[in-house]
Amino acid sequence: MYESDWLASHPFFYNVRTGRASHNINDVIDLANLEFDPEGFNDYLDFGFSVFERTPLRDVRMLRYSSRLFSGPDGLRVEYLEDPAWEWLERRSTVDEVLQVASAKINGCATGDGEIVVPTSGGFDSRLINVLLADRRRIRAFSYGVSDDPARSVEAVKAAELARRLGLRWELVPLGSFHTYLGEWDALFGVSTHAHGMYQIEFYRRIHERVPAGSLVLSGACGDRFAGVDRVVRSIATLREPADAYTVFRFPSMRADSRYSTFRSKKLGMLRLLETTPRLRTEVLPRVFTVSRLRMVLLSYLLSVPDSIGFSSRGPYLDIDLAMRMLTLPAEQRNDRRWQREFFARQHVDLESPPLHADNRNTLNFQGMRRVPLKQLDVALLREVVRPDYVRWINRNVGHLGLPSEAIWRLAHVRGLRRGVKALKRTGIRQRRLLAYNAYLTLKPIESLMLRRDCARRGEAPASPPP
Repeated sequence: MYESDWLASHPFFYNVRTGRASHNINDVIDLANLEFDPEGFNDYLDFGFSVFERTPLRDVRMLRYSSRLFSGPDGLRVEYLEDPAWEWLERRSTVDEVLQVASAKINGCATGDGEIVVPTSGGFDSRLINVLLADRRRIRAFSYGVSDDPARSVEAVKAAELARRLGLRWELVPLGSFHTYLGEWDALFGVSTHAHGMYQIEFYRRIHERVPAGSLVLSGACGDRFAGVDRVVRSIATLREPADAYTVFRFPSMRADSRYSTFRSKKLGMLRLLETTPRLRTEVLPRVFTVSRLRMVLLSYLLSVPDSIGFSSRGPYLDIDLAMRMLTLPAEQRNDRRWQREFFARQHVDLESPPLHADNRNTLNFQGMRRVPLKQLDVALLREVVRPDYVRWINRNVGHLGLPSEAIWRLAHVRGLRRGVKALKRTGIRQRRLLAYNAYLTLKPIESLMLRRDCARRGEAPASPPP
């Protein structure tokens, strides 16, 4: 029925009881007979997305990387293929080799003669794509800013300067109304992942107004992970228990908290990962591509969102030949992305030394909550799966009662007030608004699913929830 690639970069779901299978998790859910899976549900809360081949639902599974799914008279069967990533760990790459392969992969994605959309943050990954594309006349570079003044945001300032130096056509896209796309996000991703990527829907819809349908999008998805950012995976030298592995592998904040779940679980998914892949306990490089694999069910939206809007997207850094060559560069070259910094300096696009004057505060989520206030989560409905006091805490802090907490966050970025804010934090007063916001976006798909389930059980046609 389907064969996944080395990253499972296009997530695929199947129902072991009904035999349904699809890239969209919503297609395989049997609403009337829906049951939650304690292990999958709690991992979903703690990661913010489905992991370890499980989902929050008892019968719904996610196909692993390098696997095949078969359908036969006895039902569905999964075959695990040989993992091609491990053989790369015995190799060593050079910078010249990486740049040569990167150029070939990036330009190989850009065949034809139409316009090429490059979402450009000015960071290392999108910068390398813009520099290596042979025909820059075809590039349409777009950026969004995440600070209160988008034009002063560090992403926009870097992108504008990069465009000036390379002679690119560049535009800044204003964002802020992305909460209006909650229903559309749910239709695309359901409970496979939290709803944190709605700003990408707004971003590409605005680009679609400026660029012809069918244009190619070249995304820098996962480039940072393979090119040299591995501080977190190094943070614990030896993974002795699941708690250590959770620190290394999950997002630090874009999630909820399984301590408030009504289900009890034993972290079986993480235990199995450590048992079947013991090298993860002490080796850094295997951890890097494992992190990417775990997060692909989330990060795939960087490609699937533009595809859903009418673009044709490609992610050159997802190609194993390029990804693993970057990953197996000498440690001194990967450290602080030295290999890219030196290359950019030779190309006269070093934007880090000296740093450009810009605002590096990310207030995009605060802006979203102000512009399109979030509808309160249904405490009574969600009490089946999470404690009501947790849902009420989330509702308070994403609403107006969370504004003082936001003010504390903002004051912490004002010179002269930072010491005072630190003193407040020592008294127990902390910034809770973003933590609640991330938990809200993790629980919202669960709430939407439960609403559709209840409709199905009453014999009513399920409808996508309003924003």
